[in-house]
Amino acid sequence: MKRLLQLSILFITILFISSCGSDSGGPNPEITSVQPESGPPGTSVTIAGKGFRPHGEMNVTFGGSSATLISATEDQIQTEVPDGLSEGSAPVEVSVEGETASGPSFMVEAKAPGISSVEPDSGTVGTEVTIKGMNFSATASENSISFDGTSAQVKGAAQDQLITEVPQGATDGPIEVTVKQKSTTGPDFDVITDGVLEVHTNTTGDDQDSDRYDMFIDGTDVASIANSGIATFPEIEQGSHDLELSDIASNCSVQGQNPRSVTISAGDTTSTTFDVSCQTVADGKIAFTSDRDGDVEVFMMNTDGSSPTKLTNNTAGDISGPISPNGTKIAFVSDRSGSAAHLYVMDADGSNVQQLTSSGAQVIPTGSMSWSPDGSTLVFVDDRSGNDEIYSIGADGSGEQRLTNNSAADTHPHWSPDGSKIVYSSETDGDSEIYTMNPDGTGRQKLTDDTDYNGTARWAPDGSKIAFASDRSGNTNLHIMNADGTGVQQVTSTTAEDGFPSWSPDGSELSFYSMRSGNAEVYKINADGSGTPINLTAHSAVDYIPYWSPVE
Repeated sequence: MKRLLQLSILFITILFISSCGSDSGGPNPEITSVQPESGPPGTSVTIAGKGFRPHGEMNVTFGGSSATLISATEDQIQTEVPDGLSEGSAPVEVSVEGETASGPSFMVEAKAPGISSVEPDSGTVGTEVTIKGMNFSATASENSISFDGTSAQVKGAAQDQLITEVPQGATDGPIEVTVKQKSTTGPDFDVITDGVLEVHTNTTGDDQDSDRYDMFIDGTDVASIANSGIATFPEIEQGSHDLELSDIASNCSVQGQNPRSVTISAGDTTSTTFDVSCQTVADGKIAFTSDRDGDVEVFMMNTDGSSPTKLTNNTAGDISGPISPNGTKIAFVSDRSGSAAHLYVMDADGSNVQQLTSSGAQVIPTGSMSWSPDGSTLVFVDDRSGNDEIYSIGADGSGEQRLTNNSAADTHPHWSPDGSKIVYSSETDGDSEIYTMNPDGTGRQKLTDDTDYNGTARWAPDGSKIAFASDRSGNTNLHIMNADGTGVQQVTSTTAEDGFPSWSPDGSELSFYSMRSGNAEVYKINADGSGTPINLTAHSAVDYIPYWSPVE
């Protein structure tokens, strides 16, 4: 009986040990999930399941390649996808003490590309750019590159370097590289779309403008430039731009186009030169006629009578006319072309003589002439019709028009400062009276009305007064009246003859011709008649018909 009890206890113990197992045994491993299911080598992966042995012999493989165990419990393993795997499906297996569990396959992807540097980091369209980094494809077609969203051509490829160029239409922004649907963003690239404009000015000639010029780009005043210098304008957008040099003195002009168009190339310097030519200005001068050299010529002197200079030198008769509003031209009458007298203009230094009137004209030398305020037109007297009449003509000789058409003589025209009227003399009423008319010859109005001589009228610079010669005092003297003919005042008083008054630019003085010394001379006097007339020419020859420059 006692022996039977001992055998029963031994049997029960063996059964208990068999059912409980031992340290070297247990359930087979099992994989229930792999997360994530895809990624490049190096991706951290969590394998869930059961039957794992954190302290036992255990191995994890991806497509047959062993993976590093990071941590493990009986139901979870932390690992990472091993390097060297080819792209594609890689079965995941866990082996525990000789027992292997297979899980779902892990989809091995290519490693994401990375950009370490971009050289250069700025440039124009077409600039070659080297992108250095990692995980690029050595097959050019498997890489794509964009500059702030604008696709660029892959010109060369290696795993650590791509060659491209800045595409047309690119703008400032990041460079992006995509390899097999994986993208990386690099540093911003500065697309240069502007260039440098260099403007040169070269001014030649006399009486150059001492002020600086203004430079306009596309209608905007951007800078001032010395009359002979260089101005640089950076960051001008590529493409066509309009340039204009402005604030140029009236005696100076740009040679060539102004405004002009220039094309700016991105990243380059574009240069253009404005050549400015300046003419002599007869400022502070009086032009007059003299025969002191044996024949009648045009002279010019300072307003104090000093430095008389001969401007014409011709065996024919040259009779001085007025100086242009900007002081660069002088009109005169000459018969140098033959028997007929014509209207001419020349530069203020006597050069560049040009004939304005054409065949058939017969300009009256002493009939006076006048420039329009803008210098575009001249009025003069001609008797080609058999009677002295007033004509106008462009300063270039174009557009000649007849303004008066009377049976009596119409002479000595002078344009008002505002350009709205022309004052002149006419013998329509049987004696010489002063009239005004519109620049087209219409609107004739009479300012003087008596039986005396009234002529050689000239507007004051401000248009408020008119100076003229009249013999209403018994001898021909200078007088001033309001622009409407009222308020006549006598300025000079001589028993001889004074005539052809010409105002100083500020309206304070008058130059005039006088016979008071027994010889024709040019004088000046205060416009209000005060003071003593000053003889400016004081020469034994005939000096007459003065024209004071309108330029101070």
